[in-house]
Amino acid sequence: MRARALAALTLVGALASGGCVHYPTILEAGGTMLRPDKGRLVRLSEGAEVYFDLRSNGMYGDTVKSVVTPVARVAQLVDGKGQPLATYELPGAKVIVFDAKGPHVVLKELTRPLVPGESVIVTLMMDKSGGLGVIAVVE
Repeated sequence: MRARALAALTLVGALASGGCVHYPTILEAGGTMLRPDKGRLVRLSEGAEVYFDLRSNGMYGDTVKSVVTPVARVAQLVDGKGQPLATYELPGAKVIVFDAKGPHVVLKELTRPLVPGESVIVTLMMDKSGGLGVIAVVE
């Protein structure tokens, strides 16, 4: 009888403590979490430019190492003056705006015509996070 009571008490304790599990958020864990937003692709006479916001919700940043897309033979990260960037450091817990005045992606040697309204995926190759797809709507 005593063994049953002890087993029942142990089972009740285990069930009660199971409801007290805490799963840490990305910020609490201190990892990296990047989310692209507001992607747009602007067509130019010889290629295109891609603009977007990148939300970094983790405590630690990441580094953009390269850019790839199936719609262009050449995809390159550049600064606001159009100068190529070998890498780009992304700080943690911040929104980074990729626009014409700052860093952005330039596409050259397009593999096909781009139609206004279609969506194109441009992949940022990150040091820690791996590939991060940015969905950009053609303007």
